[in-house]
Amino acid sequence: MILILRKEMLILTAVALIAIAFTTFGLVTGDNPPTIHVTSNIPKNKIVILDAGHGGEDPGAVSDFNGVREKEINFYIASRVKELLEAENYTIIMTREDDTLQYAEGTTSVTMKRKQDLIRRKKIMDESGADLVVSIHLNKFSQEKYFGAQVFYPPNSPASKTAAELIQKSLREIVDPNNKREAMLKKAEIIILKNVKTPTVIVECGFLSNAQEEKKLANVEYQDKLAFAIKEGIINYYEN
Repeated sequence: MILILRKEMLILTAVALIAIAFTTFGLVTGDNPPTIHVTSNIPKNKIVILDAGHGGEDPGAVSDFNGVREKEINFYIASRVKELLEAENYTIIMTREDDTLQYAEGTTSVTMKRKQDLIRRKKIMDESGADLVVSIHLNKFSQEKYFGAQVFYPPNSPASKTAAELIQKSLREIVDPNNKREAMLKKAEIIILKNVKTPTVIVECGFLSNAQEEKKLANVEYQDKLAFAIKEGIINYYEN
């Protein structure tokens, strides 16, 4: 039995060597080259602009309940989205890195300071070569009953609409399933939504005019949840 097995092994070994020889010959001569599937782990160049609304002398909306100012919450949420996306190999451009506006020396009017800074931000959005712009804000209305995050997009930009719908969906699923708001076309004249060269959305994260939502918006854990939802919506946009 042992001798027979050895013979069989010798035969099998010889067959294998012949097969290898023919395979090697084919590789060298170019006959019947094998099909090779290569999967690259190199991430695509994904550049997102995050715009934390307002800043500096411009506080944005201010809560009538506890004096919560929009600009600080916008900046925190934008900064958290930045951290989350950078962990996913995205390149992030922030339109402001601190609590300041940029304007010409000698400008005294807050309205003019805000306008000059918005024009600067718009220039970044148009010329940076980014794939997507996400501007983060809070809402405020004269009536307290309104609540819920809502995403807006400019006219004549199908990609902006897609991004807005996906971020809105993510906000609903992660932050508040009871939020029935839909992504909406923004027709008002807003500097950053004029003649967009890059898909752009404005995320209104909630209403400071609603007492219950204002308390949530002032809470860091809730802000983190909003940031996570926005991040997920952005990733879904890239994968769409």
